[in-house]
Amino acid sequence: MRRLAVIIAALSLLACTSGAAAGVRGGPPPFPELSGSWSHAEINVKIKGVPHTLILDNGRIIQASAQQITLREPDGSVVPVSVAPSTIVVLRKRTVFTSALRRGMHAQTMRIDDGAAVRVRASVRP
Repeated sequence: MRRLAVIIAALSLLACTSGAAAGVRGGPPPFPELSGSWSHAEINVKIKGVPHTLILDNGRIIQASAQQITLREPDGSVVPVSVAPSTIVVLRKRTVFTSALRRGMHAQTMRIDDGAAVRVRASVRP
């Protein structure tokens, strides 16, 4: 019985943490569609009536760890992006752990209000 209570408490804490990390209740918004070639974008939006800034970065991963990835963007900028256990990482249309991210992969990241990335879209490009 005690073990069940601990598991329920842990799951509740995980749910609260992932919502807080996302910056919004109910999870992060989807990636906005940006046309053309881009490196970095900041978009002011309202999510459930609250103003936020979506920060998008696009580039090749030059370094990856459990806490951060570093991107080299097409304009030459080098951008460190924090990641969290709650970051949603998609690689080849499948959700994966951040540990699947590797140097040389192409990635797009989304942060909300300068927090850790809430979404990462990664692909392997030649």
